Amino acid sequence: MRKHLVLILLAANALYFAWSQGMLEPLGMSPISGSEPHRMQEQLQPQSLQTLGAQEVARLEQAAAPECLSSGPWDNAQADGLRPALAAALPPDSWTFEPINPAPRWIVYMGKYPNQETLKRKLAQLAPLRGVKPQTPRDPALLPGITLGSFESEAAAQADLLRLNEVGVRTAKVVQELEPPSTSRLVVPAANAAMRSALLELQPVLQSHRFEPCP
Repeated sequence: MRKHLVLILLAANALYFAWSQGMLEPLGMSPISGSEPHRMQEQLQPQSLQTLGAQEVARLEQAAAPECLSSGPWDNAQADGLRPALAAALPPDSWTFEPINPAPRWIVYMGKYPNQETLKRKLAQLAPLRGVKPQTPRDPALLPGITLGSFESEAAAQADLLRLNEVGVRTAKVVQELEPPSTSRLVVPAANAAMRSALLELQPVLQSHRFEPCP
């Protein structure tokens, strides 16, 4: 009995020695080594950590925050061609085309007439007058009517009205003409990082139009 116990202890010691030296690793039995590469990689390296200053933190926060971006002007045909690409790249209701209204102009105006017949009679009366060049107003609200001159200021229009009075024009007046918008600006009111990345991918479609911060 004592002999068997000694043999068991010798076998246990031999097995422990083999295990501690990694001899049993092919059998899936080996001690955990503190020198394993993946263990070293998992360790924190305090010397590589950096403290961000207030300016750097502010810059990172600004880069992550949504911002308003705009691009344009786009004419109506260009805007219509761009809509499908925008709908595929950006979330719904995250972008819009805002009309760019031309600057108002002052015109010497005759009208508004009740019908086309009255308009034709007025044009016939103006035809023999020297220096009078009737045109059709660009503002739909002034149709049917007649434009006798377009100016950037009210003073310039009033001066031309005096000239027209001298050659026989009697019922004209100075009014402001609002031209219908023919261009628009693409606006993304709250572009986050993902949306800004999508807009960069759309650059071949945008061509020379680039996105800038909203004015």
